[in-house]
Amino acid sequence: MHIVYLRSSEDGPALALQENAIKDYMYVHGIEPDRTHVDTASLGALLDERTEFRHFIHSLDRGDTIYVYDLSVISHRIGELVQFCNCLFEHGLRLVVVRYAITIDETTPAKTLVQLLHSIQEENRRNGKMGRPKGSISKSKYDRYRDRIVQMIKEGKSVSEIAKELGVSRSSIRDYIVSRNLKRVAQGSGPLVQQLPKRSCQIDERIANGNSNNP
Repeated sequence: MHIVYLRSSEDGPALALQENAIKDYMYVHGIEPDRTHVDTASLGALLDERTEFRHFIHSLDRGDTIYVYDLSVISHRIGELVQFCNCLFEHGLRLVVVRYAITIDETTPAKTLVQLLHSIQEENRRNGKMGRPKGSISKSKYDRYRDRIVQMIKEGKSVSEIAKELGVSRSSIRDYIVSRNLKRVAQGSGPLVQQLPKRSCQIDERIANGNSNNP
């Protein structure tokens, strides 16, 4: 199936721009869309909290192709985009980014993915989206806790438990863990380029279940 994915959000690319670009691409390539999915979540919403998006991904079948205007409509956060790409690979899905006429699937070279992620990171810096771009590695007041946080993740502690032990806000420490990819660091993964081929889908109900005991 060929699925058009649009993100209707005041803080993102205009819906008409996305739709027209995707329609033009599909027309040129002789493709007819089977259905269209419109996501209304704000670009500031965390991927872990977007239940509708998780349901959308898990409604697809192996071999389906998703068409998006740009990767930024999925997320501006580099760590979340890595999660999303891993999910694509695991479920055998294809993603067409029509802005660059690039297809992403399990055969896509890591160099291509890194270049796309880097372009989003640079665009975040230029536009100042969401204050500080979540995907960029900049100084944080939580940096002094980094090794301690990694150790607690290794011990299987939840975000709420980590926040409580450090005496900080749960949402802030969660953002820090996501932006630094500390879960992957705790699992012994390497830098971003080495993480991309990993096939571990984290966009699933396990995320919701893992938060069920959190305050």
